[in-house]
Amino acid sequence: MYSLRYDFMQYNDIIVGYIETLISKSGNNFREQLRAGEISNKESDSKGLARGIQNLEEYLYYNYKKSPESFNYILNSIINNVKTLSVLPNSKRGIYGETQAQNKIVYINPDLPATQSLTGEERTRLYMAHELGHIINNGWMKAVIEYANNQIRQGRLTQEHAQLVYDGFSMLDEVTTQNRAEDFVYEFSGKRRPQLSHYTNIRMFNGEAYRSNFDYYGELQEPAIMFARTLRGIGKENDDAKVLDMLSQRALLPNFLNNILSEYSKDGQMAAFVQEMKYMGLLKRASYANFGYGDISYLGNSKTYLDKLRSITGQMRDYREPFEDGYSYQ
Repeated sequence: MYSLRYDFMQYNDIIVGYIETLISKSGNNFREQLRAGEISNKESDSKGLARGIQNLEEYLYYNYKKSPESFNYILNSIINNVKTLSVLPNSKRGIYGETQAQNKIVYINPDLPATQSLTGEERTRLYMAHELGHIINNGWMKAVIEYANNQIRQGRLTQEHAQLVYDGFSMLDEVTTQNRAEDFVYEFSGKRRPQLSHYTNIRMFNGEAYRSNFDYYGELQEPAIMFARTLRGIGKENDDAKVLDMLSQRALLPNFLNNILSEYSKDGQMAAFVQEMKYMGLLKRASYANFGYGDISYLGNSKTYLDKLRSITGQMRDYREPFEDGYSYQ
């Protein structure tokens, strides 16, 4: 029987049963990978997979302590959508991690190099948490698809504009997922998370400096912070790191999209919301183009997208408290 390292109180039996099943399926998958010649370093990769199981328990415990009001939803999202943990095949270890949703497999990369802030093992933990974060956010990302399709059917958005709305929320998905994963890995590594620093990329924003403390997706951090300050209860906060943490916690709610739509609708600002999503979606496309995916023209226009988003969100910054009904956890 699997022995938990942490006490989840009333969830202990559920988590033990889940992890035991996960170990069994992951072990079977690992042996299949060996037989197929997908992996070659049996001992090292086996240890990496075992650490991944431990990291998953750590990730659950981190959320159990930090987000108790959302934990039942977080736990069910992972139990229902992650049946196997696997190491990436040798041929795919140029990426950080991957989720194969249809087979409910999360792949980790046990061979990541160290950075100035994190060891290779810590970065593997980081990107496992990133993949799990996407699985949690998928509850409201599915709702974004339904919303976009409904707007097309009602003639309120064109297909292209609806896709940009989806891409805009996909940007928020990447940023909130990465931010929560960074918080998790630094806490469990016993390290202080670096402060926001200035970076430049001659391909993004025409070389204009941007602030980030992400291991990856740093160019999207400031646009997400800009949008977050348009939301009641967040806009009054001046500290960028706190703003992003507040947004990231709200993104743990399955009703993240509906809460945003409700707020903008009550304030009569849906037109501004659509414009914000448009430029956030374009920035997401520029980010992907920067990594070699998609139309490179988005990169050349990224400074324009950023300036337009800054202008709209600056006008929409909201210093008020949240609505009395707050944010639903159901």
